[in-house]
Amino acid sequence: MKKLFAIGMALTIVAVTSLLASSAEAKNPWNNGVNGRQSNQNKRINRAYRSGGLTRREAARLKAQQAQLARREAAMRRSASGLSYSERARLEHQQDQLSRNIKNQAHDSQHR
Repeated sequence: MKKLFAIGMALTIVAVTSLLASSAEAKNPWNNGVNGRQSNQNKRINRAYRSGGLTRREAARLKAQQAQLARREAAMRRSASGLSYSERARLEHQQDQLSRNIKNQAHDSQHR
């Protein structure tokens, strides 16, 4: 009986811990790495375009910047050493800049 109770408690703890971890990842796009952040920013661009915050030209420019960043990342990953810490930091900095661009363009006075 005690053994079953201990197993049940262990399973409950594991379930709650995994639920909390997945919830934290969903709230923080940086937990998913560079690719998760790119996906999140593409969703932001699409959402801002659909809501009218971005013009077609602004959305196309931001998508082109995102695609260029993805190509740079792919080239860095193809190198013999893979993606180094400094390259990852550079990509994160460029993602920060793109994120600010998305915010600024979505909240400027231009609307569709």
